[in-house]
Amino acid sequence: MEQEIIQYDRYRMKPGEFILNLLLAMVFLFLVGMIFYDHWFIALLLSLLGFAWIPGRKRELAKRRKELVKLQFRDALYFISVSLSAGKSFETALLDAQQALERVYPDKNAIIIRELELINARVMMNVPVEQALNDFAQRVRIEEVKSFADIFSISKRAGVNLVEVIKNTSGMIREKIEVRQEIENLIAGKKLEQKILSVTPFVMVYLIKSSSSEFLEPLYSTAAGRVVMTVALLLLLAGHVIAKKIMNIEV
Repeated sequence: MEQEIIQYDRYRMKPGEFILNLLLAMVFLFLVGMIFYDHWFIALLLSLLGFAWIPGRKRELAKRRKELVKLQFRDALYFISVSLSAGKSFETALLDAQQALERVYPDKNAIIIRELELINARVMMNVPVEQALNDFAQRVRIEEVKSFADIFSISKRAGVNLVEVIKNTSGMIREKIEVRQEIENLIAGKKLEQKILSVTPFVMVYLIKSSSSEFLEPLYSTAAGRVVMTVALLLLLAGHVIAKKIMNIEV
């Protein structure tokens, strides 16, 4: 069976996944509409924005997939370095890395295993290993993978000590990925706080509306009140976007 070649910049949702994400978005937006406008028709119109949310969700899922590939690539580099240290060729090291990861990962369909299978299959079909690596780097568009592929190609053309260069490069790339992972672990708590703070205003408005509906009545029954609620909703959205950008730390 021919293996699917993934284009990592684009995330293709399965029909069930698309329907589930769309329903969740529409239900959430409908509830937001009811909380902020207390009018089912306005809430229904607002829920239709769930379709506009899907492209952003796809980008987020594509980003998560690339982060997963980056971590798996770090593990692959470790096993490649071990094989090279044992005096094996780079082509053999790729095969050893695939076999080692198949033993380590419970999921035999892990992305890095499938990619190593593809690279090794192409090498066995007499495709130059540097070309197979470059094709992978072009599809995944991860800086660490591209750097590794570029350094490998340059080193092979220059005729330098390929094993030593690859070992040193692998070590540096693994360290960079690990630093990124440590930063993610450090700010994980802050990301959770940001999500809680993003939801808190909706909960507060709902509680006030439920316990003292007459207190918010002018906001629901007058044009000026609806404008105020719309501005508040836009400010909450802007705050959420800004907070996500702050949390997005590049290494």
